[in-house]
Amino acid sequence: MSEQLEARVAAARSKLEAWDKRHTVPEFDHGMLNLPLRARNGKTGIDGLARQRAELQRNLDNAEAKLRRAQAAPRLAAEKAAREQTHATIDLKAIHGDKTEVQWTLNSAWFTVVRWNKKSVTVLMAGERDTIPHTQIGGVR
Repeated sequence: MSEQLEARVAAARSKLEAWDKRHTVPEFDHGMLNLPLRARNGKTGIDGLARQRAELQRNLDNAEAKLRRAQAAPRLAAEKAAREQTHATIDLKAIHGDKTEVQWTLNSAWFTVVRWNKKSVTVLMAGERDTIPHTQIGGVR
């Protein structure tokens, strides 16, 4: 699968480079942009050429994005497995049972601990009890 995607990227890149080589003017005359719409919008007009190049660039971008997703899939699966393993083995009460404050990563504020649970901590937040999951704990003291 990866070889096919790499071949698509190479083909799209070569098509774009060939198009650029054929249509690039060494000294572009910006006065060409002031041509009447009839001259600009024809099949080989400036706007038509811009649309052709945009389509080739879009094809290259899509092929590269598909290749990056395919290459990242095994790494993402390993990261997900590591997160699930951490979640399955975490025990906040055993690790931080004697600490009295916890930092919440969403706002970097320190909150007073009411109770340590296995996978979360109950804190006093604005005078009310709220729980923070182990994935959002930034620090303890």
